[in-house]
Amino acid sequence: MDRIMAVDGAPLAPESLRMLDYLRTRASEMSAMAIRSRIHSAAGELEDAIAAVTASEARLRPFAGKWTIAEVVDHISQTQVRGAEELRHLLAGRRPPLPPVYEALRSGAGQWASWELLVEELHQANRAMIEVLEAASDHPSDGNAPTVRTVMVALRKLENTSTEPQIFFVELTWKEYALLQRLHLLDHRRQVKELHAAAAAG
Repeated sequence: MDRIMAVDGAPLAPESLRMLDYLRTRASEMSAMAIRSRIHSAAGELEDAIAAVTASEARLRPFAGKWTIAEVVDHISQTQVRGAEELRHLLAGRRPPLPPVYEALRSGAGQWASWELLVEELHQANRAMIEVLEAASDHPSDGNAPTVRTVMVALRKLENTSTEPQIFFVELTWKEYALLQRLHLLDHRRQVKELHAAAAAG
């Protein structure tokens, strides 16, 4: 394992190391078609969860200091669009030139855009990601395939049994990066479900 440190200088926690190992192992095992299928399924599951949310529920903030569902949807759209752009560069054999996609990327639309617009933009962002992956193939690499500098976040357990995020930078190949997008979609699907349940109960 590469000598990667968290942004605060701490060594990577076991949870962070497991995430990295998962991405690297699965990327070496899975075909481009299999990865595309997994991302398509994850995007569909997230969109199904969002379809159950009403416009009024999307604006509620059931947990103080946490995002609303509308803000989560805006975040996913913004990161999916940037992620698709970075994958486009990687699949063309180029290192993405832009700064990395930071973990809390959002626009202001989560506060003012209509719920219908936010949902439609998410659909479009998911389609953009899948369309980029349609061009992916399993041609063998010459060993000089480009990577992308990526911000990763893993929840690590503390001694008092609570958790906190550990943030670190890592270089990922296109398959590893694509699988990370799948994990991102699934994580926010869980978050949307939790927020929706809390909003409905409240």
